[in-house]
Amino acid sequence: MTPAAARLQGSVPPLIAEHDTWITLDPVVGCPADCAYCYLGVLGLRATKPVARVSPRDLADEVDRYLSGRRAEVMDPLDDPTPLCLGNHTDMMMSPENRRATVEVLRELSRRIPPRTMVLITKAVLREDTIAEIDAIGWPVVWFFSQSLARTAGIPLEAGRTARLEETLANARLVSASRNQHAVHFWRPFVRELLPDPASLETVVESLHASGMRCSVLNGLRLGPGVPQDDARLRTHLAETMRAGEGATEVFDRERWGQAVRAGRRTEYPLYRHSSCALALVRSAREQLGTWNPTVFADRCTPCSCPAWQRRLCAPDAPVAGDGLLGGPAALRARIARFLGIGEDHVLVDEARKHIHVDAAVPEFDYNTLLHALRGTFVVAARSIVWQRAWESGWPTAAGRHAQDGSGTPIESMVPK
Repeated sequence: MTPAAARLQGSVPPLIAEHDTWITLDPVVGCPADCAYCYLGVLGLRATKPVARVSPRDLADEVDRYLSGRRAEVMDPLDDPTPLCLGNHTDMMMSPENRRATVEVLRELSRRIPPRTMVLITKAVLREDTIAEIDAIGWPVVWFFSQSLARTAGIPLEAGRTARLEETLANARLVSASRNQHAVHFWRPFVRELLPDPASLETVVESLHASGMRCSVLNGLRLGPGVPQDDARLRTHLAETMRAGEGATEVFDRERWGQAVRAGRRTEYPLYRHSSCALALVRSAREQLGTWNPTVFADRCTPCSCPAWQRRLCAPDAPVAGDGLLGGPAALRARIARFLGIGEDHVLVDEARKHIHVDAAVPEFDYNTLLHALRGTFVVAARSIVWQRAWESGWPTAAGRHAQDGSGTPIESMVPK
């Protein structure tokens, strides 16, 4: 750990964490940008100089140990499609040091573990030399370009060197010309004040498609733990959204979502609500968290604009690549119980309904590890999920909806750590 990073202890995330869609790697913390809705605000990591916590070589060593350690009890590291995501508590493209660290991390990882998808999330304007250096390493990279259209709407929610829409589209064109990289649009927060009129919305969708974006993933404004709701810019410029969000965990413009999906279907451009769907599309593979599972697909899958060929890959009866945790109910129950450190009598596996219930409080990262190991073939419920980060995961947040109307992931309660 660097001296500067040591001063940040208590306000930073784990170096490696199992999130719902990917495994996050955070060797650098602190973001130069200052976006009103960003979870880094409550951590004191917004509008700050990025600080390196470990070297790229040390990070690669830790990743190797993580993948082959306790996690390997439920998942073979050589048979594991879970992506890595670099820099969730910074923007890895917003400073020369961060860009250099990105390339060095990829190089060090390529020397220690087999290739796996790397996700990079940015609001910055990309440099052609960075794309070339990353491409030469040979790993598959999926860029999630975060673009809310706030600057297009003239609403000052994002301070710093964040890309305008035209620059985000140029990023996509640059990436789509590479050999090993793909562009995805992260449309967040998708709320009324930031969106154009319906005709202009269709034009935006057409522009995204023409730029080489593979798809868009749309998220609303999260209002749960970790969201800086005291930021005056939210109350001033997103007043309607903030009023609508009282008592809610997310505000999402469902009317404009329907308009965007219709535009996407007309232009054959996919729009999703979940990043796992975007990764499945890019990889031409079955989605790994089970948005297609019959228990939840009406809420998570069918409303999206998704090509027919991808839906066939995600059909419930489609073959599953690799073994994962698949096996007889008895072996499955034993492996889950051993991984969680609980008795087998606390794990119920319903093979017929493809449902697993864990009668225990399960740490969020362990819950996510089980999701990754099961690859969507089972819906997993637990007595409770113990949060391990400042903001709620999209999957555990669905617990409330499931309790009310049967949709979402059936987790009975969540408690803070």
